[in-house]
Amino acid sequence: MTKFKKLLLTLLVTALFSVLFSLSGFAAKLEAPEIKEISSTENGIMISWEKVEKAYAYRIYLRNSDGDFESIKSLKGLSYTVENLKANKEYFFKIRAYTKNKEGKKSFGKYSEVFSQKTKLESIKAVNFENASEKAIRISWSAVSDAETYRVYYKKNTEKKYSLYGKTKETWIRLENLNSKNSYAVKIIAKSKGNSSAYTKAIRFYTKPSSPAAPVLKSRDGSTITVQWEKTPFATKYYVYMSESKNGKYKKLGSTEETSFTCKVNSPKATRYIKIRAGVVNENQKSVSGYSDFLKAKTGNINITLPSTVRKGEYPDVKVNSYTSKVKWSSSDTSVIKVKNSRLFASGVGTATVTAEYKGFKAKAKIKVTAPVVNYMAAVYDVTNKGFVFENNINKRCYPASITKLITALVALKYMELDDVIVVGNELNLVEALSSRCDIYRGEKFRLGDLLYGLLLPSGGDAAYTIAVNVARKVSGRQNMGYVEAKNYFVSLMNKYMKSIGATGTHCVNPHGYPVDNHYSTVHDLMLVAQRVLKNPTLKKITSTPYKYVTALTGRGRSWSTTNGLIASHSYWYSRYAHGMKTGTVNDTYTGIISAATKNNRTIITIVIGCESYNARYNATHKLYNAYLY
Repeated sequence: MTKFKKLLLTLLVTALFSVLFSLSGFAAKLEAPEIKEISSTENGIMISWEKVEKAYAYRIYLRNSDGDFESIKSLKGLSYTVENLKANKEYFFKIRAYTKNKEGKKSFGKYSEVFSQKTKLESIKAVNFENASEKAIRISWSAVSDAETYRVYYKKNTEKKYSLYGKTKETWIRLENLNSKNSYAVKIIAKSKGNSSAYTKAIRFYTKPSSPAAPVLKSRDGSTITVQWEKTPFATKYYVYMSESKNGKYKKLGSTEETSFTCKVNSPKATRYIKIRAGVVNENQKSVSGYSDFLKAKTGNINITLPSTVRKGEYPDVKVNSYTSKVKWSSSDTSVIKVKNSRLFASGVGTATVTAEYKGFKAKAKIKVTAPVVNYMAAVYDVTNKGFVFENNINKRCYPASITKLITALVALKYMELDDVIVVGNELNLVEALSSRCDIYRGEKFRLGDLLYGLLLPSGGDAAYTIAVNVARKVSGRQNMGYVEAKNYFVSLMNKYMKSIGATGTHCVNPHGYPVDNHYSTVHDLMLVAQRVLKNPTLKKITSTPYKYVTALTGRGRSWSTTNGLIASHSYWYSRYAHGMKTGTVNDTYTGIISAATKNNRTIITIVIGCESYNARYNATHKLYNAYLY
């Protein structure tokens, strides 16, 4: 065979193998990736490389502690950041590309050269600013492992570039030749041979602020002195101090971000000395100036603030500077305005002059008293602010009628549990012919919690007797006690309970309030009862319920509806603010009602007794709502 034919045959065979190799999905071995860029942070190293022709993806290898390279990532991109590394440590890598055939089989190219990169020193974790003066400040920071030196850079707020202030092997430095008229920013970097940390973030700081000028008087009254002052550059807070003498001990009153402050003195025409300090307070530093010069100032005379006109029965809303409770009151006409429980009380129609006296200083004002909102035995108690705001004849004896049932409920809950069983018996013989009923029958059994609805919604006199007898038998321990004796025993518990709460103007003869001789109370005492009902979650819920369906333990069910038109939505007298409590009726010309109502988080209790009709008691209650709730 000639040389030419041999050469041709070799070329053909080579070409054939090349085609077969290509058809099998493999190509010539890929080139090694060329590293493009490598950089580091405290805990990571970022690597990027040039694209390798025909590469499907790339695999990154990291040398382990045994000196072997382990695969840590495969990806199609041209960069990768290795994370969760240790600070200030050198790491070694290599990369290679690979192809992938249709069956998913990989063919790897050549490795890159081994390359290394060191992570940065750990960062400075905390920076503190201390011992500031108006021209210098000490800066300290957390130590960095393996750091040999630290470099501190700073700039004024008016400059764009940072300047190197100094190098130190310590973890602190004192910056000097500063100026309190400027703010500054600092950033710090740790250094070691051939390595460094990242810079701290730029942190703004201030020198000790200059002392403010002396404050000046802004205003004063009988109990306060308000001062103001010029703003101190860069100050974020001001501290106010006061003394009773020029060279005495100055006590810190408080702080403010404003440039004025009201100092409470609580004494008219009192001399005080006031100083100010400026401060820079933020998450990085707290630096306070020296004291300003003092201001000598006096409070004014006592000042009375009160309405010019009030209604009979009201307690005027009176303020005397900030020491109202310490003022001694007097009135020129006690038939119009008198002092009651250290408060002014409008006792009659007319005009009177009231005098407030405190520490020898006096102030006077006139009050005109007009007709009362309602002229029944009545009261309004502000539950939220804990005090009467209106009262009329609250200690006059009245007939409570069915309002008595609130006392019965309170006494029952004192001695029995809601799940205790109440048995209806022959005490129903005691129910008067004209008494209101909830229609329970002998032999029926109820939970006390259920029968209380029958007592308080339809105002069942039969429920009152049944509850009274069952409670008496339990408390006395005599289950065979006769129902008349048991009723009298329970009434004694009622009278004992009323005395225990300070209700000395009340005497009960029966548990339901049916009008009989010697069964009486007062608006004052009934208000004490109403307050306890409102504090009792069970009774508060029951007296706020307009309708309830109850099934006896013996099986019979019945519906009970409230007699209180204030909470019954179908009633002409309905109020969406009302939530309880109880009506009381002696006859068509003597009615009463206790109610509670809440608006804008303020709750009041109202009582009216001795109204001439059913409508009159509701009309009077709405007048009280209009005057003292809305």
